[in-house]
Amino acid sequence: MSKYEVSKTVEAVKLNKRTGAPLGEPPISLPFGAIIDKLEEAGDFYTFTYMAERYRMRQDNVRGALHPIGAPASSSVPKPAAEVGKAEPPPPPLVFEKLQSASAVSRAKVPGGWLVIHGTGIAFVPDAGHEWDGASLP
Repeated sequence: MSKYEVSKTVEAVKLNKRTGAPLGEPPISLPFGAIIDKLEEAGDFYTFTYMAERYRMRQDNVRGALHPIGAPASSSVPKPAAEVGKAEPPPPPLVFEKLQSASAVSRAKVPGGWLVIHGTGIAFVPDAGHEWDGASLP
């Protein structure tokens, strides 16, 4: 059975050893780097073993956060049956627009601001609202 590493802190609920039902205890936080095994899909949840105890966690809370031990970082837990065969949309392209300038300067909108390039240099300009129109200040 494969073992998986958790790449972010996630919450899990302890299960009854005999029945597999949740015990009603408060959820525990699995720390970053926790090793789990016996991972199984159960509806909207994954059930697994951690520190010799059975737990479950919601699949949507851990999407992309489980990686097989010894596999490349790009590997992750198999997709739920409902998603098998669905093509993931490609990430949006990084689109640079040229600014009116005496030299070649371009910018691209990124979360929290702009990436600005000039020749081989690159800088991040904070602008959470993307209000900068590309012009210099007077």
